[in-house]
Amino acid sequence: MAQRLAGAASQYLRQHAHQLVDWFPYGDEAFEQARLRDVPVMLSIGYAACHWCHVMSHESFDDPQIAELLNENFVAIKVDREEHPMVDDTYMMATQALTGAGGWPMTIFAMPDGRTVHAGTYYPREPRGKVPGFRQVLQAVHEAWETKRDGLEDQAQMLADHLAELGARQSALLKLETAAPATQALATATERWLAATKSKGGFTPAPKFPPTWALKTLWHSVFTRTETAEEAFGAVATHLEAMFLGALQDHIDGGFARYCVDENWSVPHFEKMLYDNAGLLSLAAQTAVLAAEVASDTQRESAPRAHALSLLATSSARGIIKFLQDELLVDSTSAPAFAASLDADSSRGGSQIEGAYYSYSREEINQILSSLTHTLPADLVRFAPVAEDPEHFCFSFARVPRRAEQAVLDELMKALRVFRGSRIKPVRDEKVIAGWNALAIEALCDAAVLLEDSDALELAQLVGQSLWQTHWDASTRQLARVSFASRAATGNEATLQDYAALAGAFLALGHATADTLWTERADQLLDRAKDFIDPENAVPRDSVQADARVAAQRNNVAAVSVLDDALPAAGALYAKALANRSIIAMAHGQYTASRASDLETARALSAHAAALAGDAPTQVATALGVQSIVTGAVHYVGLSDMHSALGIRIRKVIWALGLTAHHDPSLAGENDALKIQPCREHVCQMPVTNLEDLLQVLRVSHNS
Repeated sequence: MAQRLAGAASQYLRQHAHQLVDWFPYGDEAFEQARLRDVPVMLSIGYAACHWCHVMSHESFDDPQIAELLNENFVAIKVDREEHPMVDDTYMMATQALTGAGGWPMTIFAMPDGRTVHAGTYYPREPRGKVPGFRQVLQAVHEAWETKRDGLEDQAQMLADHLAELGARQSALLKLETAAPATQALATATERWLAATKSKGGFTPAPKFPPTWALKTLWHSVFTRTETAEEAFGAVATHLEAMFLGALQDHIDGGFARYCVDENWSVPHFEKMLYDNAGLLSLAAQTAVLAAEVASDTQRESAPRAHALSLLATSSARGIIKFLQDELLVDSTSAPAFAASLDADSSRGGSQIEGAYYSYSREEINQILSSLTHTLPADLVRFAPVAEDPEHFCFSFARVPRRAEQAVLDELMKALRVFRGSRIKPVRDEKVIAGWNALAIEALCDAAVLLEDSDALELAQLVGQSLWQTHWDASTRQLARVSFASRAATGNEATLQDYAALAGAFLALGHATADTLWTERADQLLDRAKDFIDPENAVPRDSVQADARVAAQRNNVAAVSVLDDALPAAGALYAKALANRSIIAMAHGQYTASRASDLETARALSAHAAALAGDAPTQVATALGVQSIVTGAVHYVGLSDMHSALGIRIRKVIWALGLTAHHDPSLAGENDALKIQPCREHVCQMPVTNLEDLLQVLRVSHNS
């Protein structure tokens, strides 16, 4: 049996190298084999940290009889979704179109040219309720291939036509316009978010995913919309308290899981992804500063809650930084960067079990609690049974801890950590993904400025230098999507999402360090990103050129990412990077015609958010944030003194709201009073002398 996966760079592929399935990696050879053998293709798409991918692997792909069925009747291809994001996105669209849902593992049956004929996600080995067994699915597809080939061909083409239509609609979304100003769009989105906020946090029933990008934008309403400020803060606090106190966060080692499986945020799905933690670090650092500002007004009824939220957010942010440093940093001597993920499963008793590293048996919990010398309040913590392993329990907080409870908490955390210390840690996927690392770099810059954390800035610079050294090829002007520990970057060019995220990260580094080297590197990335713009309709495509299978599945209509999901939409990230470059140039007196063009492009690429704010506010949250800034009355703020206590405070608030602050010595007067001048493009307003007056300028512009 040809074990083609044994030498693969992808850890996910190597996890399947021992199997009797005659796996191919994704590429031309596999599809050519299917054409020559006249058999369909079965693509299994997943990633190294995926629990249900492991389950299907053990149940089905380790089964010799299933392997024989696959080898006789199909060409089997194993795809690492993180290595091939365009392949994953394309077949996810097909799966969702056929089944109404998606997820991983993704199981695709396709023609030799790549067009899908049948799709699903996890299939058990044997039938389970209404879900057919994998063996049944294989036999049904094989029978249809042998006896109903014309029908499969028609179905494949109908699906390709449908995906092409969906792709065209995505492109059309970026051309949507509305007469309503962006300020009204933010108000509309805020109303929708407030109405959708669940009493236990989140916008949806279980499973509970963190609405990271929506919350980052919702913070703008707390500070810029007078009539909804209190209600908006209450909603933000409800979401964040649930996320920061619940089991989404690992309170012992730091960092956050992907989502929680229950309504109460008490049971996580244990895999930890770099992109989630990057977004949540940025959100936590933003919250630490903005909640503290809400708390500073002691006359507000919400001040005590805001103070507690600021402390929670600060603790969560520092926990994420520690997690990134201790658990995800692939610390090679030449190019340290962040690994993609930690597995959901880990070893217990010789078996791989979801959450084994993070959960405790009843006996262990009793032993821990009986060892405490301080009294643990009964209502402070909770131990919830793990969904896939109900004899073990995960730890979280039931409410905000009080200062007087710190001693027993320290004791409890130490005891919980001791048990973990003797366990085998989850496996780390050491794949380095450009865009995900970029989001982490920008988040570390946020933490560096907002939490005054110099170590975070040093880490951001270290990883930024590594990415540039490993992923950027100056001779071709191309960024590699992934690299692997001890291996060079692969030949797959990065997506627009990667380019835009890294350009944004380098702009943040340049602004935080005042080092123009980072800005110059951002310029090179954004210069290449221009090639992603479709010359016919000015829409930013996800890739410059799709491979043959992706093109066939989409009927040659380019892929365009318009809506946020776990990551911000590629077009929104690109608009954000262009806007930031333009505004930073304005603030430093370098506003050329080219930078003015950047601002107009950013406005155009985020304008659809205003049109969609009422129907899909969470899906356009990042674009809506960009639109609110680029169309706002204030783009940047000049400060006569950046280093006084008030100057530092204002710089933090401005940074947290996505604006730019810079030192303007011309504002300095004869007295020591800080001068604060809000500006939009070339036009500046009269200086003010305190933060409340500056915020009033922002409120007036958004309420007008």
